[in-house]
Amino acid sequence: MKVRVYAAGFCSFEHIDEEGFMNLPADASLNDVYKRLRIPLLLRKVVFAAVNYEQAKLATKLEDGDVVSLLGPLSGG
Repeated sequence: MKVRVYAAGFCSFEHIDEEGFMNLPADASLNDVYKRLRIPLLLRKVVFAAVNYEQAKLATKLEDGDVVSLLGPLSGG
């Protein structure tokens, strides 16, 4: 499945293609995105995450076409 990812600057972008999509297995959760972005465990507690523009938890299951947005603790908006 493919999800669009809007990642914060401190993330690793190696698993995001040039169009902003990440390929994941069918049973992936938001936590799988965090792992692929190499977000440290300590930061995972303070990063704001949204799936389809609604606040989400690490265990949130993803579906093909979802939009994942991540904001760091110092991001404005």
